[in-house]
Amino acid sequence: MNFNKIFFVFIMIICLSISTVYAQDSIPQSPTVVVKARAKQDKILLRWGVNNKYAWKHGNEYGYSIERTTVIRDGQPLTKPEKIMLTGGLKPKPLAEWETFVNKNDMAAVTAQAIYGEGFEMNEQEENQVLRVIHLSEELDRRFGFSMFAIDQDFEVARFAGLGFIDTEVKPNEKYLYNIKSLVPNEILEIKESGVFISPSEEEALPKPIDFTGYYYKDAFVLIWEYDAMLPYYTSYNLQKSEDGIHYKNVNKRPITKLADTKTSGISFTDSISQFNKKYWYRVEGISVFNEKSEPSDAVELVGFNRLQSVPLFKENMPLSDTEVLLEWTFPVEEENLVKQFDLLWADDAIGPYKMVKEGISPKTRSLKYSQLERINFFKLNAIAKNEKNVMSSPTMVKPVDSIPPLKPMNLTGIVDTLGVVKLSWMANQEEDLKGYKIYRADRPNQEFTILNKYSEASTHFNDTINLKSFNKKVYYKIKAIDGHYNHSESSKILVLERPDKIPPTSPVFDVYKQENGKVYLKWIKSSSDDVEKEVVYRTVVDNDKWEKVFETKTDTTSQYTDSNTIPGTNYLYTLVAVDKSGLESQPSPPLAINVINKLVKPEVKGLYTIIDRENKQIHLFWRYNEDNVQEFLIYKKKKDETYVLFRNANLDEKQLIDIELHPNTTYHYGIKAIFKDGSTSKWTEIEVVY
Repeated sequence: MNFNKIFFVFIMIICLSISTVYAQDSIPQSPTVVVKARAKQDKILLRWGVNNKYAWKHGNEYGYSIERTTVIRDGQPLTKPEKIMLTGGLKPKPLAEWETFVNKNDMAAVTAQAIYGEGFEMNEQEENQVLRVIHLSEELDRRFGFSMFAIDQDFEVARFAGLGFIDTEVKPNEKYLYNIKSLVPNEILEIKESGVFISPSEEEALPKPIDFTGYYYKDAFVLIWEYDAMLPYYTSYNLQKSEDGIHYKNVNKRPITKLADTKTSGISFTDSISQFNKKYWYRVEGISVFNEKSEPSDAVELVGFNRLQSVPLFKENMPLSDTEVLLEWTFPVEEENLVKQFDLLWADDAIGPYKMVKEGISPKTRSLKYSQLERINFFKLNAIAKNEKNVMSSPTMVKPVDSIPPLKPMNLTGIVDTLGVVKLSWMANQEEDLKGYKIYRADRPNQEFTILNKYSEASTHFNDTINLKSFNKKVYYKIKAIDGHYNHSESSKILVLERPDKIPPTSPVFDVYKQENGKVYLKWIKSSSDDVEKEVVYRTVVDNDKWEKVFETKTDTTSQYTDSNTIPGTNYLYTLVAVDKSGLESQPSPPLAINVINKLVKPEVKGLYTIIDRENKQIHLFWRYNEDNVQEFLIYKKKKDETYVLFRNANLDEKQLIDIELHPNTTYHYGIKAIFKDGSTSKWTEIEVVY
């Protein structure tokens, strides 16, 4: 079958990357049915597909069944869920029913050609441009890939293809489990079924498209919005345009979609400008796989200009000698395409008259050297626009090189407040050609100073902000004076300022602990901070939020403590805090849990004996024990002349176990001890068994 509208496949192939078309064979996948659903008050929309080209091919032949199970009614689970088969053998509609549909729907033409067409063929005019790409993949890859893409764009096409269904026999007080199963026999291909749990009352509004923006670029508007993050909701979009901000029309003839994976998560569309210097409004609306349209995004306002909006701007120009200067200027790169050339003009007075001294400078150039300086020089830069509407820069003055630097600045002072704001001031220099000052800072005395101000400061005051959480306790400043010919003075005397202490000390950490005769011995590694004034030990009982101070040391040597005031059988938590000279506390150290126990060793387990069952190849182990507060029993096992290892754990109610991990003619040893809730243990009991 050949459809007239198969030309749309040509458009898709040009846009679709080869890696996307052939992705089905690049990563092996288990054939699976994948389901999406959408709740409405009076219906449930279902849409499904498969992740495997062979599952798609056989699914077209055998179809799909939809089973609905009513699980919840009026908020209560049903004791006997009600199952009903909504449809069986749902397949693509017969070829004859597609004829009228494909004449008005491009996606229907693509899907019908993929399912029923003899081949994905183009006319001869398209062959050179397209078939080289198509023939890189097998026929089934192309049919599967294009079919899945097309039905994602149109829910009606999905229903025609047997991959969409609308259930109208629903009630808002019920919740259903839909199970969609491929009817392909397992001997042909095993395909995992899938389902979805949903109620008509769960209808949700579609979100607005996000991150929609636009800008003017090369006589066109570029519109960009987020695509990947909205894939759970939308597979395509309509871009809408307005000339009054009220009435909008679609810019695109067909829905806009992303046909290939890209490194960016957004999607873009370029719209030509029908009239310059006029405001336009743009917005986008999302289209879901169920043909639902979202609320439009927030609109953006754009204006396209076909004339220069910027002027060249001279920066700090650098005299190189008494006759030469390096002139530098800025101009927006995005407007270079509107400029034919720059021309440099010169005068000996700011108001002119100016004469041309250099013409035909490239629009991409941002600096040049001029080597015929006079005693006083003024320059202008003229941007010659391609539309002959030229723009002129403001004048800049250049004086020849003066080799005598200013005197070094004097009386540099400063203060630092508790927020880290530094206020510097100094005595003003008296040179007539003084241009300003450069301010420098360092965090250590042997560190290279960093300049803080890009352009010279004419004022004798400067504010800086420093990081109060730095481990450097001091900050260092110096300044230099600069004249109109960029001669730098010697540096001022270095100003040293103290940082306010805002950094708490590091935490001490417990190193060694033990308990003996009801006493707890603690030893710790002291805080590494050099301004620690004291370290404090806190204690609390487990499940109690109130901590109490039990020990405090103000020496720099004490790092141990013995807690004698404990209650046997109590679980304690201990932590450490360091306090510096500014009163700042460290974070508490990780809590140390210690269970103070009364008697560590309890009576041994009684009556340990065994029964050998050689017929069933088993050894039965029995014991008895009547002590209170037993938590569990630990049973150990070893072969003769080997080391005991833990074999089993048994709870309080278990007084026997069966060992089947045996070898004939082997001597085994079993040992047992009880573990109590307070952490104490019983004496050791063991027995020898010859198997």
